Order: sequence, then structure tokens, then C-alpha cells
Amino acid sequence: MKLDSNFKLVIFFSLLTFVLTAIVVFTWEGAIRDPFFEWVAERYPGDANRQTRLNIQQRVEHFTISIMVDAVVVTLLLRIVNRQQRRLVESEQRYRALFEHASDGIGVVTATDHHLIEANNKFCALLDSPMGALAQRDVREIIHPPGEQDDAPSNVLAELLEGNVSGETETIIETARGATRPVSISFNTLATDKERLIIIIMRDLSTRRQIEAEREEMQRQLFQTSKLASIGELSAGVAHEINNPLNGVINFAQLLKDERVERSEFERQMIDGIIDEGGRIAHIVRGLLSFARYDTHEMRRVRLAEAIKSSLALFGRQFDKDEITVEVDVPDDLSPLRADASRLRQLVLNMVSNAHHALKMKRPSEGCHKLFRIRARSVESGGRSFVSIEFYDNGVGIPAADLGKVFDPFFTTRRDAGGTGLGLSLSFSIVRDHGGTIRAESEEGRFARFIVELPADSEEGADV
Repeated sequence: MKLDSNFKLVIFFSLLTFVLTAIVVFTWEGAIRDPFFEWVAERYPGDANRQTRLNIQQRVEHFTISIMVDAVVVTLLLRIVNRQQRRLVESEQRYRALFEHASDGIGVVTATDHHLIEANNKFCALLDSPMGALAQRDVREIIHPPGEQDDAPSNVLAELLEGNVSGETETIIETARGATRPVSISFNTLATDKERLIIIIMRDLSTRRQIEAEREEMQRQLFQTSKLASIGELSAGVAHEINNPLNGVINFAQLLKDERVERSEFERQMIDGIIDEGGRIAHIVRGLLSFARYDTHEMRRVRLAEAIKSSLALFGRQFDKDEITVEVDVPDDLSPLRADASRLRQLVLNMVSNAHHALKMKRPSEGCHKLFRIRARSVESGGRSFVSIEFYDNGVGIPAADLGKVFDPFFTTRRDAGGTGLGLSLSFSIVRDHGGTIRAESEEGRFARFIVELPADSEEGADV
């Protein structure tokens, strides 16, 4: 193809030279020769100067024709060459830009000694080293697994270059700064007129590995969530089955108490204890059944105090056992909320559960007693009435680096303790769906405070 193109170019310039020569000769003879010959005859008159006149006329004629033809041909040839050079420079710049801005690392290696002669920016970035420090070095010494010395050839890369491993291989390399990075390495061969080259393509797998890890974690969390939902259904069923025999125990104890029989003080205390503790268990069971009951997600007028009371009841005496003081400061005249009762209880329960875990992790030797406080007040904002609810605990707090991520799905700081990372995310969704806001404040090791603002319901009607 190249030979055919060159042959056409030779034919073109030969024809062009012939045509230009004919045009120049015609122009010379028709317009220039006679005036020029007359001028020469005037300068060199007589028979003695005949040979001089002939020499001058012939030489000038040949020189003029040659110069005019050559000037046109050379000018046209230079324009063609310049155009081809511009195209070549533009093509080189274009491919250099593609080479330098490729998303994969590309290195050019000699096939004889495996020395690196060219590399793009991504290749150098993957190795955390500038091109000046990599040039003319054995690529097997540059790309090596962690623990190997820089001057020890990489077995993985050596096997790939020698053809023992085909296609693409994945490995972990150590950068010039000592960091490790998962990559995939493949290569192609390129033969030129002078030498044989190897094109190494190296791809960073860090993002892919991170996405795969996050996907696996999400699947694990979804499985855990499904398992928790099944446990919740089972707990509701168990609570329902406990309710009937529990009522029987309370009723029998009440019959013993009402029986007109002389009893000792110890016996009366035992019977009263059975009734009181049975009533407490019954209250917890009712709260659990209420929490697990299916709701149609209807927005109604809800008293916040009732939602807090039913949620705290599910924890029974766990706060007392863990030496946690619980304070509930909800005014009797607090405005009711326009909310879904079931989802509001879910919100309160999530907040109580998080505070309980944070306080359990606080060591007694760290100073003050453990405190969990729920406080609610009516506030005005933008001409609308809201109920502001503060959930405060003086537990271990939240690290400043994690404070902005606490509402992200599946984010949790207590993965080993069974945390799913869904409680605050669901709470955020519940508050948002109710047209409210939620924000977190914390100081690690001292306290955590969640402030929820929900729209108040000023319409008159029956409370739920």
C-alpha cells in the first residue's frame, strides 16, 4: 500500500514537472526571450562578442527555466510535506493525550531485557513513583508483591512475560511508598522495524474490591435484617402465647389474696409480689404485642407521652440492671402529633435502644452516673408549630469522623455487638416522611444528643 502511494506521488510530480516546463518555455519564448536577447546584443555588440552573447543567452535561458520550474515544484512539495507533518504531529499529540489520560496504567517494555522505556501517568500513579525513577529499569523489579525487595524480579510478572500465564492475572503489588494495591496485569506484544516491544496494561482493582466488599456486607445485613424480622414475628407469637397463662397466674394469685383465710405477713407479701410482678410482665407483653401489631400507616393524632411509655416498657428493668437513670420530661399540655402511631413508636424505640447500648459501653470508672433523658417541648418555626424531642445520654458518644455518617444505611460502630446500621437510617426516613427534621450532636466519650422535630397537630379531635 505504501509502495503504491509513493509510485503515484512520483508519477504526479513527473507530470507536474513536464507541464510546468512546457508552460515556462512557452512563457519564456513568447514574452521574455526576445527583449532579453535584444538587451544582451546592446551590451555586447559586434561579431567579436557573438560567442559571449550566445553563452549568456543559453545560460540565462536554462537557469531561468530551471529556477521557475524548481521553485514551483519545491514549493508545492514543501506544502505537501508540511501538511503531512502537521497531520503527523496532531496524530501524535492525540494519541499521546489518549495514552497519558487512559484509565489503565500502560507501560512500554523492551522484549529483550524487559526495561521500561515509556509509561503513562496512571502507570506511574499506581506505583507511586515518577517516570524518571522508573525509566530504563527492569519492570519485574518495579512491579513486585509485598515483602519482596525492589531488586528481586517478580515471579508473577516474570511468568506472565514468559508466557507461562496467559491472558490476565490478578495480584497485589507494593508501591514505592510501601502501600499495597490490588491490580490486574495483562500484556500485548508489538513488533516494529527495529525492535520488539511489550505493552503492559495494569488496572487498579481497589474500587472493584471495595464495591464487592460493600455488596457482600449489604447482603449480609439484609440477611441479618430478615432474620431479625423473623425473630420479631416469633417473639410476638411467643408473647401472645404467654399472655393467657400469665393472666391465669395473676388471677389465681388474686383469688388467693381475696380468700378469707388468715395468712402471715410473709405469705401476703409473696402473693402481692406475684400479682405485681405478673402485672409488670403483662405490661411488657402488651407493649411487645402493640409494637409488633400490623398498622395501616394512617396519620392520626398521637400523644407523644404514650409512645414513649410503651417503648420504654419493652426494656423492662434493663435500665435498672445496668444502673442507668431514666428521666422523661414531657409536659402534660404538650401538643399532640399528627403521626403514624406504629412508626412513631419505632422511632422512639430506636433512640432508646441506641442510648441503652451507648450507656452499657460506658465504664463505671469513667466518672458520673449513667443518664438517659427524653425531653419534649413545643416550638415555633416558620409560622408552624412543632414538637421538639431531645434524646440525650452521657454514654460513650460518637466519634467526630462518624457523626456525619450515622444516618447512612448499614453504617454502624458496633458491628461486633450485633449492630445492623439500620436503626438511625430508618429513624431518619420516618422523620422525613412525617415532614420533620432530625440532627445529631455528640462529643466522643461524653454525650450524644439526637434532636427530632415533628409537626404538631392543632386540629381538634379524639386522641389516639
